[in-house]
Amino acid sequence: MNNITEDPLNHQFQYLTRQIKAADSIPALLTCTFIGLDLVERAITVLPDMDIDIGTDTDTDTDQAGPGNETALIEATDAWWALSEAPTLAWPTSAAMNTDDVRQLTEAIAGFVLVLAEAMLNVASKSSDPGDRVACLRAAHHVGRLHATLK
Repeated sequence: MNNITEDPLNHQFQYLTRQIKAADSIPALLTCTFIGLDLVERAITVLPDMDIDIGTDTDTDTDQAGPGNETALIEATDAWWALSEAPTLAWPTSAAMNTDDVRQLTEAIAGFVLVLAEAMLNVASKSSDPGDRVACLRAAHHVGRLHATLK
């Protein structure tokens, strides 16, 4: 994807921005911000090395986080942990959702975790790296248990 507007991460940033702006209480704002910090932490892991000029030779980019990325990742993680200690941080209660909404959300989550499991099993079957295979199979095991819990 060459266009940032087509990037799924950008869509998630846009969605969370709308959620943050629409938050009508301190707990809702804290929760959206907490989720946003988690997304930032994940997004940093896919950045090219920050020490390399963007727009220059991308063949020199590595899959490893560079010194700038490592610092950014540490700061994002530290921000997430710091915010996790906010006493008012609270997930929405189920009382705010009717039974049909809860059922639909549960079904959507269960369906999505199957997509994740399929992707992980696909990687496990195609990867030549034993570490990748083990990590994917272990994660797929947990996702399978998650799916069973939701059904």
